[in-house]
Order: sequence, then structure tokens, then C-alpha cells
Amino acid sequence: MGETSPRMRNPQVATDSPSIIERREYKFLIDRETAARVRAAIAPFCALDPYAAASPSRTYAIDTLYFDTPELSLFWANDAELVDRVKLRVRTYADVPDSPMFFEVKRRINDVISKSRGKVPRSMWRALMADEGARIPESVVGKDRLAVERFLAISRSMHVRPFTLVRYDREPYFSTIDDYARVTFDTRIRAHRMDALTFEPDGSGWRALDDALTQRATQSCIVLELKFTNNVPLWLVNVARSVGLVRGAYSKYGNSIRAFYEGAEPRSPRFAGGWR
Repeated sequence: MGETSPRMRNPQVATDSPSIIERREYKFLIDRETAARVRAAIAPFCALDPYAAASPSRTYAIDTLYFDTPELSLFWANDAELVDRVKLRVRTYADVPDSPMFFEVKRRINDVISKSRGKVPRSMWRALMADEGARIPESVVGKDRLAVERFLAISRSMHVRPFTLVRYDREPYFSTIDDYARVTFDTRIRAHRMDALTFEPDGSGWRALDDALTQRATQSCIVLELKFTNNVPLWLVNVARSVGLVRGAYSKYGNSIRAFYEGAEPRSPRFAGGWR
């Protein structure tokens, strides 16, 4: 999820904290034709994630429950592109019933992303979020415990609650020649308004966040992400130049908040089958 597949392959970048990954992350909004060109260009340098490769769609589905303060202070910090901002989210794999839950703090300072990520058993995550006095189970140890402690320290001090659930399909590739470099394609991005600690919405309120109408385009967009350390691989630079990629901005959380809490701009209420 994000940086690991459900098989928990997790290359990490050295940081001061063993529980925090640091990287740079560039996003691009592309069409299907450009996506095909990118896949061809990265083929000599990358391999498809093994878990995604086992799926007929070559993707896996990710569920992300986003948390914010009652005043949406984290959303507004992101919307204003403050130099130092964070996101709080709990993630899991939508198509893996026994998948653990991942508590994530994603902090951005200028162009540098740092992320702490700790997993807890599916049966335990809700109690940790519902009760500010709940203690982390002894079974959560090591880097996972440090990351969960960090998440709970921030979330409890800010008194956050869930606002939206975002689901999307990810086609992830990892570099076969670098310590850390990833290329991901995200599609069928949809969101559901959420005010409870659950990953099971009623099913009737999904909204597309990448459809042609919302993006004012001729077809649904694909969110391409290039992720690497401070040392950007030369092959990745050449791929971006050869395909003519133009860096853009796309926030799944920000777009989900706008879809449900902002104004009256007409939007498509289409569910997963409505993408074209």
C-alpha cells in the first residue's frame, strides 16, 4: 500500500528514525495512451509488483480512511500548500480480508516526503482510534510500535475524526536496479463520505474523483507517481523527458473533501462501473 504490497516487501530509505521512510514524490495526470508509453519506457528498469502481477487486472485495491480535525485544519494546510504539512490516515488492502491495518503519518516539507507506517491487527485498530486511553497491544513491536505511537500521539492531541474513505486500484512497479525507486499508476479513484470508524460504507455514496467530468477532460485520468530518494535515477529522468511528462498536482484526500464538503459544483455520482 503506497510503498509496500500485501506481501510486505518494503525497501526502506535510511533516516534518523528506523520507523520513518523519506523520499521524493512527483505526480502527473495522464491519459491511457501516455500510460502505455510510460510502461514501455520503464520496462528495462522495473518489474511489476508480485502481488499485482498475480491479479488479472495487474492491480490491487487500496482503502484509505483519512482523519482530520473538526475544522479540517489538515485539509486547509494541504490546500494552501503550506511548506510543512501532514496527513493522517489508516490504510488497508480492500481485496485482502485478513490484511492488517496500517497507521500512517505522511509529512511533507517542501518537496521531501517522510512517512511513518506501523501495522496493527485488523481486530485492534478501531479500539485504538475510538478510545484515547487505549494502549497499544504488546504484540505490536519494533518499528511498527514506534510508528503507531507517533500516529496516536498526533491524532489524539489533535482530536481527529474520520472524514472520507478513498478507494483506488494501483498498478505498482519497483526498480530492479536501484535501492529505492517506484512507479505507480492509480485508477478508478473514488471516495465515500465517512464519519465512523469503519471501512464498510453503505455503498450508495461513492463518488468518482478521476472521471472525465470532474477532471474536465475527454477521459478518466490516471494518476502517475514517480517516487525516489534524493538521488533521482537517471533512467527515470530520461523516461520523463522522452514521454514529455509535465508535473502536476493531485491530492486524493483534498479532492475527496471537495467532492463532499465544498460548494454546489455539479459532479458525477458515478460508482466504479461508470468510469470510461
